[in-house]
Amino acid sequence: MLNVPATLYNHASVKQKLIAAQKEKCCYCEGKLLAVGYGEVEHYRPKNGFKQGTGLPLEKPGYYWLAYEWDNLLFTCKRCNGGHKRNFFPLANHPAGRAYSHHDTLAREQPLLLHPAHDDPAAHIGFRRAVAVAKTPRGKATIQLCGLNRKHKLERRRTHLAHIESHDSLADLNIGTMPAADLAREVAKCGSAQALVRRIVQAKTIRDQAAFNRAEYAGMVRANLPHLPLR
Repeated sequence: MLNVPATLYNHASVKQKLIAAQKEKCCYCEGKLLAVGYGEVEHYRPKNGFKQGTGLPLEKPGYYWLAYEWDNLLFTCKRCNGGHKRNFFPLANHPAGRAYSHHDTLAREQPLLLHPAHDDPAAHIGFRRAVAVAKTPRGKATIQLCGLNRKHKLERRRTHLAHIESHDSLADLNIGTMPAADLAREVAKCGSAQALVRRIVQAKTIRDQAAFNRAEYAGMVRANLPHLPLR
């Protein structure tokens, strides 16, 4: 069996390019990683062996010929990769469609796990508030395989959504049309009319940028606040 040294695909130069391409986010959960950890280089198609499902044995060989293929490398958090996805790579057409060597074609495979760079996650996964909900069988499999609704991830998304929604409410304030009593109350909170205007502008910036591709949990924010601009 081919030995695949991690020092090659996990080289700092490779990792940095993946981090930049993925906007410093885990490819699966969209959490920002670098403030709390180093993240991992993950193989979309497992290199050493694969599992078709929970409770099933590890099958070999893995996708050894893709160990250094750029399209098979992703940047992930340790929880999504090591704690959940691991060696799972189920196919809707296993085993007939499975590629077992470099002589087989990958085009016949029907992966259930979404590829974050090639598939549109929003077409398969939606959000009910902070909870990831499946739109398709592939979305359901990806939510389960990557543990996207695990406890601490849900808590983090709920907190983030509440933060963005608070700015959304403030960003929509129009001091030119507000009732006098409401305006006076908001000015009193900020100390002056000028300070209130600055707060509204800042809130609009924070809210709008929350849906940008580089933002943490942008998919969840877009699903809940579809009026926000995309970039």
